[in-house]
Amino acid sequence: MAATSALAEELVFEHYALSTRTLKKLQYEIRFLKDTWPFPEEALAVLVKGRNEADSPSTKRESYFILFPYGRRIPFSRGFLPALMLYIFTHELVHMVRFARYEASYFAKDEQRMLEERKVHAKTREILKPLAFIPGLPETLEYFDQNYQRR
Repeated sequence: MAATSALAEELVFEHYALSTRTLKKLQYEIRFLKDTWPFPEEALAVLVKGRNEADSPSTKRESYFILFPYGRRIPFSRGFLPALMLYIFTHELVHMVRFARYEASYFAKDEQRMLEERKVHAKTREILKPLAFIPGLPETLEYFDQNYQRR
């Protein structure tokens, strides 16, 4: 999973040519929730904004947490897992970049949130399109194309 998130970071950061200042704003952790999943049932992952309690009070920065439901069945076979994770990491990083650059609001409500999801999906697709040779990635992109068209 570390290699997949590192690839997503490289792709997104190069695509946006981010400044050092913006890069410092993009802290995130990956967590698996074993308890009740308090998010929409269809969500394979969610991005939550919070504070990293490990930081000292004087250096506390906003952090993001990519949350995955522990033990959830995924809509693909295990062979698609690397492509699915690459999509999810890339998608969530695009959100973080857009928030850091004030292109979108983390606190957007219903209609604006869905519009943001569609924009982020389109950008994620654009970033990942050159990697169509990765096994399962074309099918993963198609799955999310259909998912965002239905909404």
